Formats: sequence, structure tokens, C-alpha cells
Amino acid sequence: MRSACRATGPARTGDVRERRRAGRDRGLLSLIGEVAAVTGRPQIAAGGIMGRRQVQAVLAAGAVAAQCGTAFLRSPESGAHPLYKAALADPRYTATTVTRAFSGRPARGLVDEFIMDHVDAPPAYPEINNATGPLRAAAAASGDTERMSLWAGQGYRLAAELPAGEIVDRLCG
Repeated sequence: MRSACRATGPARTGDVRERRRAGRDRGLLSLIGEVAAVTGRPQIAAGGIMGRRQVQAVLAAGAVAAQCGTAFLRSPESGAHPLYKAALADPRYTATTVTRAFSGRPARGLVDEFIMDHVDAPPAYPEINNATGPLRAAAAASGDTERMSLWAGQGYRLAAELPAGEIVDRLCG
């Protein structure tokens, strides 16, 4: 809540509340209304929103919109590498984790060999991102998904290989 108070300012017109940042003892749904009351700005909910029920829940909690990322990764309109799209459905990948291995910033991705080999990566963005760029490009070129950054939310298994319009229809019901 302190970060919400510090983030107020005339240039800001809305806030995005992500589930992973919502706090261990407080859920995304409870924070939406609380933060809106403090900031007076519209709230956009993000994180773990993969279906109509989650969209309805965040809107009912007071969010003005739901931001869905992973839900669209496998769509034909997505710019994701074909191997990345395939990895989201590959049974080899069974979990996600938050890592700094590829970029030096915390981000959630499918657990692959590179992440497992670099669990203690320091918070050094953009240095790590710049250093791993050629490695990630080479991995994609050679078809090595174990060394690609496969960013994905926890609901990645629900990402459907459908056109974006159909995904929107599913989300909005």
C-alpha cells in the first residue's frame, strides 16, 4: 500500500496491479479496491488471468480492465518464436519460476536448463540482458529451447493456439 501512496502524481492515469506483486498475505482482488481508494485512479488487473471467470472476478473487484499476456502467446498474431509457442504446450516444461537468469530483472518463465544453471543470477539489468542476448539468439536459431527465455505466467498451460479474436471472445464471454 505504501508503494501505491508514493506512486500518485498528475501524470499517472491508472495503475496495473499484478498478482505476483499483490503481496503474500493479500490477494490481487483485495488490493484492487484498496489501491483505487488510496490513489483515486483506475486499476488494471494483471497476472494469472487466463479465462472468463478471472476477468469477471477482477472487474467485480473494481478493476476497469484485465491485462492478459500469456493467454495470447500461442495465437497466430503473437510475435513469439514458433519454438517458444510450442514449449508452452510441451510436457517437458512442468513449471514456471521467477528468475533473473536471462535479463537481470525478475521475470516469470518456464523452468529450463539455463534457469536451473543460473538460479543465483544477480540483479544486473541491462548487463545480463545484453550478455545473454547472443546466447538466446543462437539457442533460437539452433532450436534449443533449454537456453531460450520462455517467459510465461503460471497459467501457461491454458494458453490456446487460437486467433487473438477468439481468445478475446473466451475471455469476455
